[in-house]
Amino acid sequence: MDEDLNASMTKTLREKIAAKKEQQREEVELKKFEREKKKQEQEERQREKERKEKERQQEKLRRLSSSESIGLDGLTISGSGSNSTSNLGSPAKAAPPKFTQPAITPRKKIRTANEPVSSQPMSATSHSPTTESENPEDWKPFRDADGALREALRKIGQEDWEVKVEAINMLRRLTIHHPETLSSQLHTVILAIIAEVKNLRSQVSRLAITCLAEMFSNLKRQMDQDLDNTTKCLLAKSGESNNFIRTDVDRALKAMVENVTATRALLAIIMGGSSHKNNAVRRTTAQCLVVLVEKMGPGKILSGVKDITDRVLPTAAQFALDSSQETRYYGKKILYQLMSHQDFDKMLTKYLPANTLRSVQDVVDTLRQKGLGEVPHVTSSARSGQGSRSRSSVRGGSASSSAESVNTPQPKRKSVRTDEATLDDIREMISHLGSNDWKTRLDGITQFQQMAESNPNAVSAQHVKIFDKFLPRLQDSNSKVNLHALQVMLLVIPILKDCMLSGILNMVIGNVAPNLSSKNRVIYTTTTDILECFIEHMDSSLLIQPFANQAQAVSARSKPDMVLKVAYLVDKVYSKKQKQVILHVLPLLWHLLGAQNSSGALHGGSSDLRHAVSSLVSVLYKHMGQSLVEKASSDPNVSTRHLKLLQELIDQS
Repeated sequence: MDEDLNASMTKTLREKIAAKKEQQREEVELKKFEREKKKQEQEERQREKERKEKERQQEKLRRLSSSESIGLDGLTISGSGSNSTSNLGSPAKAAPPKFTQPAITPRKKIRTANEPVSSQPMSATSHSPTTESENPEDWKPFRDADGALREALRKIGQEDWEVKVEAINMLRRLTIHHPETLSSQLHTVILAIIAEVKNLRSQVSRLAITCLAEMFSNLKRQMDQDLDNTTKCLLAKSGESNNFIRTDVDRALKAMVENVTATRALLAIIMGGSSHKNNAVRRTTAQCLVVLVEKMGPGKILSGVKDITDRVLPTAAQFALDSSQETRYYGKKILYQLMSHQDFDKMLTKYLPANTLRSVQDVVDTLRQKGLGEVPHVTSSARSGQGSRSRSSVRGGSASSSAESVNTPQPKRKSVRTDEATLDDIREMISHLGSNDWKTRLDGITQFQQMAESNPNAVSAQHVKIFDKFLPRLQDSNSKVNLHALQVMLLVIPILKDCMLSGILNMVIGNVAPNLSSKNRVIYTTTTDILECFIEHMDSSLLIQPFANQAQAVSARSKPDMVLKVAYLVDKVYSKKQKQVILHVLPLLWHLLGAQNSSGALHGGSSDLRHAVSSLVSVLYKHMGQSLVEKASSDPNVSTRHLKLLQELIDQS
């Protein structure tokens, strides 16, 4: 019995071992088969690639032979001449013809990265036999549109850029002839095209941008559903240095503005580029906004409808105070289009913050007196450059910001001729100031100091370009660069004080004041010295507005110093500039009162800040008397609690 059991177990074990060996053998065979199959597929793909390459070269040669002459007159055949006729009569003796090299051999034209591309790249024809022409007008409908869409979506996800080009052209063809088929998977198609707009290969990127333009033209309002994504992507590409890409983007945005729902386009444009850090993107955004505002009309824009009036007016104000000259022009143009409406002033007051409102009202007054003017001429290098944005005149930004935010008349500067060598030095200095290497930026700051001391007239003549790069160094992320820039600023104020009056004073103080919050004691002390130097060397009436604006805008750590300096300026200029004080300092006081809690302590403030506010109230009450309380009572921004706090501060003074 036991022997039978052992025999049975042994048999079962052998069967299992045999089965396992058989399974392992099958797995080995399967892997071997898969390897062979994979190798065959690779060989097939390689042969297919070689075949397509051969077809492409043949196609190029056909085009070349049809479009260029290869100089047949330059060909000569040996034996031709006076005896050629007799030779033809006796073919057995005729020597084989010998061709000499043509005098001029036609050469293929090599396309550069920045050369304009045709509507269909050359490579697309070899990949897609169904697309026989480069001209979209010659394209015919697909026999199976659904199948073509599936094939295009499959190919566009591949790594080969030529396959991507073929897929994009298939989608363009579907857009033209089968828009209803494309609509069924529109969201998927748009996401795929947006991904290729960002492609680093310019040929693919430009073709994807062209595809979006054609989709806007053919699908029209169906494109509304993904307008935020497409607009943001196109606006970002408008900031690139490649002129051809920017031209393609302009065409696509124009098609978008003309064909989609205007209100959707308005919101997408504002959200996509109004706050972008690139000057070129903000300029393009402002241009599109001008077209949309003109299309919708002042009545609809200023109707008070949510997401229209409350978006357009703040954005237009932001553009009108931008650091870029062209963007400022288009921002002013929007205001110019709207200012004829009867509710324009009322809507400005309702939708703009107090600080921005004052600067924008100055811009509007200038527009009413002098008109819009001509479009500013900006060089191509300035168009492609990037710069920090400026949300309003009260914040630090670049030196090319508008001068309209300064209410007082500015002195005219004499025209100064600058020789070519000095201009080269200035260009080199500007390049160093904007370098990514902190040591190079440090050298640029030193160059600026030396030029300001040795040739201040040249600096004054080019002060906008120079300060546009120097001002960001006052808040540089590298502490060594930051400190050196502040120290140089302290030295050049007495030398360049006149050119600072020409529209950049607000910007300079806006970039200096935030350094009061630095924990670096040397930076803090140097910043304080700079502000004192301004007070010493410049007209105090010109400093009231920028100092008051910064006292309101800076952090709580910086406020005590700024508020005390404003109090000093008020005491110094009130007898001569009462209107300036009322216009700029009282809003600062209302802001400080609003920041206090029920116990009288300032939110985020310190005892130094409470002391500074008390000093400001004391100086104002000294000059204004009871009219200070009357002004507060009549201002809608001052509540009963604020009035009570004000009275307590007056009693304590």
